[in-house]
Amino acid sequence: MKIAQISSIYLSIPPKTHGGTERIVYSLCQHLTRRGHQVELFASGDSEVDCPLHSVLPIASLDDPNSTFYLEKEFETRNTYNLYRQAGRFDLIHAHWPTLAPYFSVFTKPPTLITYAYVERELHEYYRQHFPNCIPVCVSQAQVRMLGEESLPVVYNGIDVDEIPFNDKPEDFFIIVGRMTSGKGIADAIRIAKKARVRLLIIGHVTSHLPWSEEYFLKQVEPHIDGDRIRYIERLSYRQLMEKMGQARGFLFPLQWDEPFGMVVVEAMAAGTPVLAYRRGSMPELIKDGETGYLLDDENEMVQALGSVEKISRKRCREWVQDRFSVEQMVDGYERLYKKIVGG
Repeated sequence: MKIAQISSIYLSIPPKTHGGTERIVYSLCQHLTRRGHQVELFASGDSEVDCPLHSVLPIASLDDPNSTFYLEKEFETRNTYNLYRQAGRFDLIHAHWPTLAPYFSVFTKPPTLITYAYVERELHEYYRQHFPNCIPVCVSQAQVRMLGEESLPVVYNGIDVDEIPFNDKPEDFFIIVGRMTSGKGIADAIRIAKKARVRLLIIGHVTSHLPWSEEYFLKQVEPHIDGDRIRYIERLSYRQLMEKMGQARGFLFPLQWDEPFGMVVVEAMAAGTPVLAYRRGSMPELIKDGETGYLLDDENEMVQALGSVEKISRKRCREWVQDRFSVEQMVDGYERLYKKIVGG
């Protein structure tokens, strides 16, 4: 099957640090190619994959000091145009939100499958109304419910567990990983850690794409960083990040919004680290309550649960991910969808 994969030009494939969607695209390119499919990727020029790469700029816009919002929009559009002007060469196009693929899909014969890393219901309904040749895929049943269309297919994100080192001897700290936005609950994690009198390591960057990100960090996060009880690292390579997550006693995830998936949750469990999260969004699908972490309803419950994290088997955490969220299962799921869509 001839398949085009298209991702945003904001991050390279794979990402140099952490990027859930970009790592999914990388895994699909690699594994589909190994399975004999003719895959081509449309992304930034610094991407490194085992299939043909098409790019309209040399490096990802995030890593280009000369990039601007204006230029980024321009190259995002140009990247999508570069694919769809030759769409006839492919049996199917697999787009990954937030590319502009839906707006081009109406002009081409090959169907477009679009994975919703995240999308608002209003935007989904607009796509459904105007772009019949664009087929959406959700990353969790929770996302299906959020979008209000029960017939939408679901393919869970998958990870290569062998790439994540397992650690059965954690150190004395907890961890949270995420962009500097209020929805990730970083300020809430700080408050919880202080109440429980535990050490917390925060890993996450301020994103220029969200104008409130810097203000959130400066006002609600940075004042609490003391280098001892509350530590902060802006970025790590993927390998270093996975090692650091495995060193933690537990992963705190006091989400303030309904997360559609949450790659860091799966990655943490693969490293052997139990996850403590609020019972919302996709968390009940990702975490086996009492076996791979705890699903909690409020801050006080999370403070109490921190003292019970050693009861969770770190080996069981990794086994759960291998059984439910492996990259092989994800690729199998997309292959079935590809065949179904191409077959009409």
